[in-house]
Amino acid sequence: MNLIHKKRFLFVLVLFLATSQIDAEDSVIDIKDCDFSPLYLTNSILVLEDKTNQLNFEDIVSPKYESQFLKVKSSKEAFNFSYSNSTYWLRVSLENQSFSSKEVTFVVSYPRLKTLDFYFRNPKKIKKISSGYSVPMLNRPYQSRFFVFPISFPENSNAIVYFKVKSPNSINLPIQLWNKDLYDRHEINDHVIQAIYFGIAFAMALFNLFLFFILKDKNYFLYVLVVTSTAFTIASHNGIASEYLWKFSPWMDQYSVNLFISVVLILFLIFMRSLLNTKQIIPKLDRLSIILILIQIGLPILYIYSFEFWIKTLVFSHTITSLWILIIGIVCSFQRQRIAYFFLLAFAFLFFALILSTLRALGYLPTNSFTIDGPQYGSAAEMMLLAFALADRYHTIIREKETAEEQVKLSLEKSNFDLEEKVKERTFTLNRTLNAMKRDLFVAKKIQENSLAIDSNLIKKLNLVYRYLPVSEVGGDFFDLSLLKDSKYRILISDATGHGVHAAMITMAIKGLYDPIKNFELPPAKVLEIFNEEFMDNFVSLNSLLTAMILDIDLIEKKIQYASAGHPAAVLVQKEKIQLLSKTGRMIGLKKQIHYEQSEINFEKGDRLFVFTDGVFEAFNSKDEEFGEESLYHLFQSTRALSLDGVVDHLLKTLQNFLNGQDRQDDLTILGLDL
Repeated sequence: MNLIHKKRFLFVLVLFLATSQIDAEDSVIDIKDCDFSPLYLTNSILVLEDKTNQLNFEDIVSPKYESQFLKVKSSKEAFNFSYSNSTYWLRVSLENQSFSSKEVTFVVSYPRLKTLDFYFRNPKKIKKISSGYSVPMLNRPYQSRFFVFPISFPENSNAIVYFKVKSPNSINLPIQLWNKDLYDRHEINDHVIQAIYFGIAFAMALFNLFLFFILKDKNYFLYVLVVTSTAFTIASHNGIASEYLWKFSPWMDQYSVNLFISVVLILFLIFMRSLLNTKQIIPKLDRLSIILILIQIGLPILYIYSFEFWIKTLVFSHTITSLWILIIGIVCSFQRQRIAYFFLLAFAFLFFALILSTLRALGYLPTNSFTIDGPQYGSAAEMMLLAFALADRYHTIIREKETAEEQVKLSLEKSNFDLEEKVKERTFTLNRTLNAMKRDLFVAKKIQENSLAIDSNLIKKLNLVYRYLPVSEVGGDFFDLSLLKDSKYRILISDATGHGVHAAMITMAIKGLYDPIKNFELPPAKVLEIFNEEFMDNFVSLNSLLTAMILDIDLIEKKIQYASAGHPAAVLVQKEKIQLLSKTGRMIGLKKQIHYEQSEINFEKGDRLFVFTDGVFEAFNSKDEEFGEESLYHLFQSTRALSLDGVVDHLLKTLQNFLNGQDRQDDLTILGLDL
């Protein structure tokens, strides 16, 4: 046994000395620097290129190879090794000088890496995490469109992190170090931004598809195909498709981006020929456009057959084809085609973004947030400008129609009387339908008011005051108060996106899901997790999100346990200060298996609690000024001497004065409790 202990001691000693030796040579990063903002690590990373692809981790940490790690030229944000057959090993040294462990996250924000292995080495252990698109999404340590490696960094210790990278795609490595909580919040914001982009694409496609069915003009349908294929290309490029569409397909991750780019260019060439009428205006140049369409059909087939041989040729053909489309737009603009001006400006944005992306993939430009996300910005601008082009085309059609109508005006005057009669008849029908809708809305309002009714005994025991003011007859806010057991009460408040009938229907769904689980003797965080799973299973097709907050109030122990799914912070007003009950997790409906943190706060007799939806402070006046959270908190503090009813009435009057006749933009709900 003594011999075994000695061997273990020597092994730990050797590992510690090796780590110390490397730290002496490397620039060491203190992880506390990422507490408030992410750190780019490229300037502190050393690189070893393994052209044989034979080295393993034990090899590269041996003295023979440790000294072969070199400083490699890179941008501040990332390394760019372009298309390479080598395996790259990266090394960076870190330290945690604090007396507590820290939760940090390493992020490689480029989703098209096939193999990306992560090694965390300190004197006590070596931890390996395998990732890259060859690893299914559900098997990764953190499900994200990027490659994310969460690590608990021990207190007062040093460590070395290694990355092993191998990929047939271009190898770009934007490596960042985040505080884990900071990155979790960033992930939520990132999903919102992505949702905005794809929401715009979906709206554009749907609207122009509607116009196609009305006008029977194929250009609108071609535009829908261009927008849809562009959205799929962007989703493949930025990893959204890997996260949500093909979680188990490394083949799609490897091939999809360039295949979709070819599809976009083919559709763009067809759209261009139709919109600009190049067959009649510039027939000789139009033939070359047809040849490029055939090339973009043939090259992807060869690319699938032999990826490594044809990849650079395909990427180069994308650039040439994009340049050709730009040239055709310029030529047609010189032909004084009004619609060509819009087309040229629109494609110029996409062309510039595509050129940046191609040059970055080939290694001629550095990899950073601008060159990575450039295609997304370019496609958004191109989408909007092409929509303007089609709108201008629509107005041209309208003007031509009006001219034709003017020519047959005399014949139409004869039928004016019949037309007026039909208008009267339709107006009568519409008014009847409108009255029926008003009656239905009145019934819906009563149903919703009944669903929000609270037992008067509970109101009295909790000294509760509440106001519910929807923007229209019905709204998207919902709240509930229930007694868990003696002296312990549970409050739910939620806010569905939007307002009106759609949001009101979501509140009915909330009630239907919450009622069966609200009396479970489970902590609020666990109830929120169950609620999110049920919502995703039953109502994900509604494409709606909602914020929610559950608070358990124990009047005997004088404490509040709570969990918040992206909901505005509740306010606990005490004698000399206020405390905010902040968010502890993501919004309901974003994705399944969301974990919610739970917090606890104590209160004293005489404290007040206010729980509300964002309609209380997200009110804008005619000058586009927001009432804001700070104004709301100040009002709660300054009205401490008033009764609860007085505080709430004063708040509503203050909001009314602030809006100065402007209508509220969102539903408003507030609950106040004297504890």
